[in-house]
Amino acid sequence: MTSGDGDNREVPFSVSIARPDGAEVVIAVAGEIDLTTSEDLKETFEEALEPVPGRLVVDLVDVEFCDSTGLATLVRINDRCTTQGVDLSFLPSPTIRRLALKTGLSTLLPLAGS
Repeated sequence: MTSGDGDNREVPFSVSIARPDGAEVVIAVAGEIDLTTSEDLKETFEEALEPVPGRLVVDLVDVEFCDSTGLATLVRINDRCTTQGVDLSFLPSPTIRRLALKTGLSTLLPLAGS
């Protein structure tokens, strides 16, 4: 992402896993979810499922941008959790909530606070 003042600064992307207890896993995502970062999110998600937790929380509160590739990744996470019986919850940023509402994904994705 470039800023309007001529700088070519990219918004930093980060993704991490926390296991606060044996039954719950939290994936925290910050920055942009797009074509270049969605693969990192997919890999982290796969790691979070070993072993399969009872509950997965995907913290997207610090996500500033998400393109169609990122939305597709969130849908795949949802589908996989449904298939494996994992209780999933997304903690959306205002950006993610707005995108989910505009695209109709708010009826599919389990967004906290909906």
